[in-house]
Amino acid sequence: MVNINKQKLTPYALIAPVLIFMIVTYGYPLILTFKYSFQQVSLIGSNNTFVGLENYKNVLLDSKLYGTLILTFKWTILTVFLKMCIGFIMAMFLNGKIYLKKTLTFLMLIPWAIPQVVVGILWSWILNGDYGYLNYYLQEIGIANKVIPWLSEPTLAFISTSFVDAWIGIPFITMMFLSGLGSIDDSLYEAAKVDGANSIQRFIYITLPGMKKVILIALTLTTIWTFNTFNVIYVLTSGGPMGATETMMIKIYNENFGKYNLGVGATLSVIVFVILTILSMFYWKQISRDE
Repeated sequence: MVNINKQKLTPYALIAPVLIFMIVTYGYPLILTFKYSFQQVSLIGSNNTFVGLENYKNVLLDSKLYGTLILTFKWTILTVFLKMCIGFIMAMFLNGKIYLKKTLTFLMLIPWAIPQVVVGILWSWILNGDYGYLNYYLQEIGIANKVIPWLSEPTLAFISTSFVDAWIGIPFITMMFLSGLGSIDDSLYEAAKVDGANSIQRFIYITLPGMKKVILIALTLTTIWTFNTFNVIYVLTSGGPMGATETMMIKIYNENFGKYNLGVGATLSVIVFVILTILSMFYWKQISRDE
């Protein structure tokens, strides 16, 4: 009886350190954020004033919030689309019989392995309108006849920051899709070939159904991470020009460390948490339905 109880408790004992770490590093800050969202937070001392729903009222009645939310969703949709589509294409390519497959896979992971701040600095040099490498080479080969303001024109800055974040995230998505493709039984493709199915039909009726769960998981993680992107945007544009790249994360940072409205910053953080929780529940509901 004692041995049986020990066997039942062993898994919980093994994951206990991880759970404690998660509670300390994620749970406690989350609780504080909810607490501060109901307070007028003082930067000096602990004289925080309880204001109830005043912060939520001020934030939700601010018309600028909805513009920022729309911009964030647009930026997230574009970036996730790039990550998922290019990642899937690269996974299909690497899943085939190609030369130097391991080397190419290793090189592909480099953008993802480099710290985001470093990547942001590198791309800020490349995309700089005055002395950037991209403008230089575009003019050298005759594609552009003038300087292109990649980071100082609103629309171009929006697209450029999205592209750079996608460039960072594509390797991870590619590896997820690559593992999913590897789990599909090759005999299914062989049987489909025998039945006369072409490559498009095999992709639609074998590859996509076999990858559905992986795609949903990748979509969930990518959406959450992309929505929460801060480093790349801040290093490249700091939310500019003219607020063209001021996503919710940048707005939260500006409220906390620019205007020192910690209560408002906490309220915005809670709103983001609720949005991402709803999105996650929707995705996981789709996954559990398939099971």
